[in-house]
Amino acid sequence: MFNKTKKAIMILLLTAALTGCAGQVNANTPIPEDDTNKSEAEVPQLTDEEKAQQELERKTAERQELEEKRKEEFGEFYVPLIPIGEEHEKKNLDVKALYATGYTAGNTLNKENIDAYGAYVKALAENDTLKAKELSAAAEKANKFEKIIGIAIGTEINGLVINVKDDNGFITYQSNVEAVQKLNENTPIPIEDVKSILKVLKEYDVYTIGRIVAFKDKNFAVQSPDHSIQLKSGGTWLDPNSGNIPWINPFDKYVWDYNVAIAKEAALLGFDEIQFDYVRFPDGAKKYNPITEFPGRNDRDKDEAVAEFLEYARKELEPYNVNLGADVFGIITRTWDDYPEDIGQTWILMGEHVDNLAPMVYPSHYSTGWYNLENPNAHPYLVVKGAMEEAIEKNASMEKPPVIRPWIQDFDWAGIEYGPGKVRDQIIAAKELGVTGYMIWNPANSYDPYSFMPTDAEVAATYPLDKGELDYKEKTPADAADKFLSGMLQDRYSYMYLMTPVNDRVKKFDEYAQLQAVSDIKLLNYKVYGYEVDPGNKELATVDLYYKIEVKNGETKQIIEKDNVKWNAVKENNIWKIKSDFDTSDNQ
Repeated sequence: MFNKTKKAIMILLLTAALTGCAGQVNANTPIPEDDTNKSEAEVPQLTDEEKAQQELERKTAERQELEEKRKEEFGEFYVPLIPIGEEHEKKNLDVKALYATGYTAGNTLNKENIDAYGAYVKALAENDTLKAKELSAAAEKANKFEKIIGIAIGTEINGLVINVKDDNGFITYQSNVEAVQKLNENTPIPIEDVKSILKVLKEYDVYTIGRIVAFKDKNFAVQSPDHSIQLKSGGTWLDPNSGNIPWINPFDKYVWDYNVAIAKEAALLGFDEIQFDYVRFPDGAKKYNPITEFPGRNDRDKDEAVAEFLEYARKELEPYNVNLGADVFGIITRTWDDYPEDIGQTWILMGEHVDNLAPMVYPSHYSTGWYNLENPNAHPYLVVKGAMEEAIEKNASMEKPPVIRPWIQDFDWAGIEYGPGKVRDQIIAAKELGVTGYMIWNPANSYDPYSFMPTDAEVAATYPLDKGELDYKEKTPADAADKFLSGMLQDRYSYMYLMTPVNDRVKKFDEYAQLQAVSDIKLLNYKVYGYEVDPGNKELATVDLYYKIEVKNGETKQIIEKDNVKWNAVKENNIWKIKSDFDTSDNQ
């Protein structure tokens, strides 16, 4: 009887003969072992480490292929993605930050000095004067940057804004982006090792914001005049309000790519947030608009260019998982749009594409009459309160509003000193309205830690303040109805838009305004008598009013009056709004 091996050989020989297979098989030919009947336990299994290694190798190969494609796509603006395994989620916290220039951030960091100043600040915050005195000598060894971090250790400060591209357009660290290197070959580099700085800041749990001055970029504009704002008569336009320097053109896609590449690299380095400053056109547009031109404009409005740039930046920054913010003029909290064309900043357009908007509500920047003040600079609490009320009302008109994080003044102006008291007044004004994040602007980067310690009154209070039946714009439901109807009477469609619940109208304001302009209903007169808040739901109310309207029906017009009409009001995002309901029947 054949054994199994001989039987297998005979079968192979027979098969070869029948199929005409080439080659010889003999008794010494090894026969593959049949695994069919082996148990699962006998089949070699990969360890978890081996599986993980295989997956890493697969991802690495895919990433290498992707990066080669990206190098070709982005060219001189190429920035690598975050390395595999180093990805992180966006941070979501209430940011209270101080500002530092590249030169301040370029100071050497000594953790002993940081800890010593942090301990000193903590002692001050705890009113332990004896301990503070004992620690003061060691604390004074800290340099300006070490003190800033120490303030973050001992107060409510938890963030830091650092210049990445400064007001001259200079990059503050050694960039690896080809286009950036070309424009910064001979510029000063104040931060020698930005990665080490960010590492230390993360060790102290400090949220980092990279400030990029976007379109006011003298360095870029001088070296690349073709990408600057042009004179119609030929040559580059120079800004008389900024020392006769050129600005780069916010309509120019090349300019967008340059700024976005810097933002990507900052995110790759480890910044938690990118903040675009001067994301606007120059002011003084009334004088320069008639004599300038913007290549690449393609019939777009200025505020469209700014909004589209932010939209583009957000899309390009998505793989880097950073937050995106933009600075705006303080007056943007009040102005509705950029008409007549000015600096290109419109709150509701910009806010749609960023995580936070930062209005620069420095009291020194407001002139007589603002917020009914003779000298706004002398009343920081009232200025910030008024500006935040306006910002909150703007935000309430949006489906997905950005976080409001104001810039707070911490510098003296026109003979008025801004010490801890006035800085704190601004912080409290915003805090009372539920705006608890802020950033502090001190151009010298010298901060008094007492500015960031809550007062006894703050500690005892509950925030945001309870406004009772008022909203955060200090309006009653009747005031909201009056604003809506006055807007209708005067064709101020922005008032109507603001006072209408978001889901009761179209999203885009231009479309809303067009619909109102061709409406069959024209308001002739109105009177608001009063209101009543629902005792079971403080977010609902009814408003009692009278109106007289003209209703068009084809070629005919009909006058209709209604008295003691009840309209519903709803508090949406802390702002009273009106659910308008005109009855076009002529029955009294």
